[in-house]
Amino acid sequence: MSLYKKVINAVCSAFEIVAGLSLAAMLVVVVIQVVMRYFFSNTPGWTEEIARQLMILFCFIGIAVGVRDKIHIALTIITDRGFKKIRLPLEIIGKVLICAMGIMMSINMGPYFTKLKYNILPGSGIPVGYQYVFPTAVGVLVALIAVYQIYDHFKYGTDEAQQQQGDFTKKDATL
Repeated sequence: MSLYKKVINAVCSAFEIVAGLSLAAMLVVVVIQVVMRYFFSNTPGWTEEIARQLMILFCFIGIAVGVRDKIHIALTIITDRGFKKIRLPLEIIGKVLICAMGIMMSINMGPYFTKLKYNILPGSGIPVGYQYVFPTAVGVLVALIAVYQIYDHFKYGTDEAQQQQGDFTKKDATL
């Protein structure tokens, strides 16, 4: 599983670079839009569309990073009320649901590329279908991350137990 973990880490690192670049590019595009609107009273039509596409990239990569780092929203009211014995099964069920969500995201986003690849955004000229390629890839990545986290639960126990082990660092607990 260590090769699997290294490959997922490499893909996540590449996605994080893309997220940083998309955030920087979105900042530049929005600054251009604001300057053109307020100083020249002429906003290019492509700026809004490009900013939206870059925001889509950034948000979907954020989903994958949130799953990888286990910083997504979790309902822990049941286990916090004293039901610590069922924490591991609940965490495994949660990861299975996250894996299913990633698979469903890929299955449902993928066909939009082929259906909408001939529709063109009017301001930028980008085919509409391209905005569904990245969410499809992120869905696959989320599913792969969840599979590894399920493996970690069977090998090391709950997230809390993983953090309490002396030789098991947070870097090892997350992809």
